[in-house]
Amino acid sequence: PGIRPHAATMATARMGGGTPPILVDGPDGGGWLSLWHGVEPMGVVGVYRTYWSLLDREDPSRVIRTSHEALIEANPALTDPLREQMYIDNVVFTTGIADAGDHYVVASGEADLACRISHLPKTLFG
Repeated sequence: PGIRPHAATMATARMGGGTPPILVDGPDGGGWLSLWHGVEPMGVVGVYRTYWSLLDREDPSRVIRTSHEALIEANPALTDPLREQMYIDNVVFTTGIADAGDHYVVASGEADLACRISHLPKTLFG
C-alpha cells in the first residue's frame, strides 16, 4: 500500500513527502488529500514537481486516486533575479496546505532561494 513511482508520470526517479495530509469532503466520501514531490530523472538533481493523491478516509494506507500530472512546477520567474546564487534549479518542494473555501493555499519553496504561495482551485482535485 502507499504511493509509489508510476510509469504514467514523469516522477520515476524519486518521490517523497510534502504537506501533511488534510481531510477533505467530496462526492465519493472524500478522504485525505496528500501533496507529495516526484522527481523526473534529469541532470544531477532531477526535476522536482508536486503531485497529489487522495487517500481513504478510514484507511489512509489505501490510495483512492493519484494525479499523474504535475500540480505545481518550478517557476523560473521567481528565481531569475537570484540566478547568480543558484546551485539547483527546476526544484519546487511543497510544504504546507490550508483550506481557503473554494481553493487551497499552498506553500512551496523554489530552488532553495524563494518561497511561493499558490492558490489552487478545489476543482483541480476532482
